[in-house]
Amino acid sequence: MLKLILTIFISTITLTSCFDMFGEPHTTLVKASPNYAKTKKAVLLQNDGDATVDLSFQVSVLDYETKLSGTELGNTFTVDRNHGATGLDSASIEFNWLSDDTLQIDFDQMLRTFIQQKRVNGVAIIYKPR
Repeated sequence: MLKLILTIFISTITLTSCFDMFGEPHTTLVKASPNYAKTKKAVLLQNDGDATVDLSFQVSVLDYETKLSGTELGNTFTVDRNHGATGLDSASIEFNWLSDDTLQIDFDQMLRTFIQQKRVNGVAIIYKPR
């Protein structure tokens, strides 16, 4: 009986760990930049990754009043360290609002890009690798 209880306990702990490992993403706000009219904002989020996904930076263009929950995924631009070819820090991606509906994203060209949208939420996106 003790062996059965121990087996159930260990199985429960193992399954709980696996579900957490593949659960919802956890993102941290790195920086935010509103447009001039304060109707939209660009946010840079860091996704810590998990056992199968590397650390990534994700940019979203959101309505200005949108509150972040910590589980968002980027809707505009997503990059990672390209298998260690470069680092990720707050200077890896910069925002520059050219107008209320045009955002320029400057980024380290060594980053590996997964998502690179040209228009999001009524905003045109211009990319400038450096």
